[in-house]
Amino acid sequence: KCPRRLVKRSPRIHPNQTVQGLDILRKSIAMPHPLPVFVSSLICVLPMASSREASAEALSVEYSLLDSGLREGLLEAAYTVTALLAVIGAREIFLRCRRRPASRAPPRDKLGYACGSQAGAETGKEPSTELPSSAHPRRVSERVNSERARKSETDMLAAAVRSGRAAELPELLDAARARSASCDQPQRDIEIGHLLSALRSCAARHCFREALRAYDHVANRIGGGNAAIWSLLLYSAVEASDFKRCEAFWLRLCSLGLPSGQDFVNIVRCYAHWHDTKGLAAVLSKLRTSGFQLDGVNRNRALAVCAKSCDLSMAEMLVNDRVCEVPMDTISYNTLMMTVSHCGEPERCREICDQMQRAGLEPSEMTFGILLDACISARDFEGAERTFEELRRSGLKPNVVHFTTYMKGLACSGQLHKATCVLEEMLQTDTKPDLVTYSTLVKAHSDLGCVQGAMKVLERMLSHGVIPDAVMFNIILSGCSAKAMEASQVSHVLQWLMRRGLQPTATTLSILVKAFAKTCSWVAAIDLLDSAPSRLGVWPEVRVYSQLVQACAKAGDGVMACRAYGAMALASRRDGMAVDESTRQRLFRLCSSFGPDIAAQLERWS
Repeated sequence: KCPRRLVKRSPRIHPNQTVQGLDILRKSIAMPHPLPVFVSSLICVLPMASSREASAEALSVEYSLLDSGLREGLLEAAYTVTALLAVIGAREIFLRCRRRPASRAPPRDKLGYACGSQAGAETGKEPSTELPSSAHPRRVSERVNSERARKSETDMLAAAVRSGRAAELPELLDAARARSASCDQPQRDIEIGHLLSALRSCAARHCFREALRAYDHVANRIGGGNAAIWSLLLYSAVEASDFKRCEAFWLRLCSLGLPSGQDFVNIVRCYAHWHDTKGLAAVLSKLRTSGFQLDGVNRNRALAVCAKSCDLSMAEMLVNDRVCEVPMDTISYNTLMMTVSHCGEPERCREICDQMQRAGLEPSEMTFGILLDACISARDFEGAERTFEELRRSGLKPNVVHFTTYMKGLACSGQLHKATCVLEEMLQTDTKPDLVTYSTLVKAHSDLGCVQGAMKVLERMLSHGVIPDAVMFNIILSGCSAKAMEASQVSHVLQWLMRRGLQPTATTLSILVKAFAKTCSWVAAIDLLDSAPSRLGVWPEVRVYSQLVQACAKAGDGVMACRAYGAMALASRRDGMAVDESTRQRLFRLCSSFGPDIAAQLERWS
């Protein structure tokens, strides 16, 4: 509230209330961070009690607020002083202050008010109460108010984005512009400050599309903007996958000076998305002539972008261009090798590794990991074996990723025995296998239908304290469908897994139905689904019954397909399982194709 309006509407204060007000005022000032607006309102009211003590106390408090406020940058404290002087009258307050003893005189304030001096007290002359023109309360108040308005608008925009109102930025920017119309600053500068605050907040909250919409709303009001705005817009466009706008933002940014390394990475992300090698070459040429120098860290980040998009030609361009004169390090070579690996060229990876060694750099654990992965992806299992042997001879300690990748290659090549020997070797070292290592070996056995081997690996895993997850249990069960197994054997595997921690789910039931379908064990499959709530603690879903009906129909057994449909209908009524109409009609037509007798039976089930 305006203090003048407060004074006009406030009644005359009783002396007892004056004492209470002074007590509240002293307590509020004693707080670590007093609220200036509250203290200002209280100070404006107290002098109306016609109490000299109240006026003197109020002014003393105002001096302490002003001194601490200017030291700490709190403009609200300065506003409190100027508002008080404008309302009550500067001359009367100063004269009351001068009549107090010199020892209690407050120090000279920092806005230029003549509050007295030691020399004036010694001579006995009445100090001047004239205020400097630059420190007139109204002018100081106007300057402080302008600064406060500008700062508060940007703060409010940032707070709105933090509170989840980024979608309302166009309306909020218009409202901030209307409230800032009376400020002394140029309106365009104010608009730029508002937009910059909004873009920074959106970038921090990952509201990139909202940031672009906010810019579109005020684009014709910010002129050329500044470099920070175009940098944030380029980043927002890349993160929002709005790559069509990136080049325009990049050109506006470069027109105001040299971009940063982060800006260069963002424009590389744009051209890597389009696989536009010519566009990146033009950018590099312009940057080279303008004196731009890319640091090694951002070059490695740009290479990682090329690796992710599998753009080898763009990565080689970044390596060979003179825009970065920092020599290639191990990370740079590894990132380049990763790009080549994603392109499926293991021999080229080997060439880059040799080039790195000729440059005096030793391969790291990451280097051998990339080489192994490149060989496995290209199904070059002999190359993977040579790489693993080089790793052993290099003096570096193979980690769990190296062992797991090598075991994966051996398993893919059908060398399960050799992969098991690698696991035994791994157990003899300090590098212990983890869940991924065991899962790789279990899946290799299950894919070949070797359920016994998968169960042995699981036993070894449990003996070393590694806890399997539901995915591993289901992988072992999937091995029962890789090769045909009798229903009793499948049930035995299920019980064995449950004793070791398997918690059956709807996915487990689906895998079992698929395993029973291999041997056309339809009765066992229907009994499994009917007893699943009591035996396994899981309720079958509609998709599992649908899977069973379709498997029976595919095998040409219309009677069992009808029976499976009836089991689904009973479960629907018994357990409240919802069967959508489209699924029911589809299964009904499928079973009805086996003849009128089956169709009549289906009608009774429906």
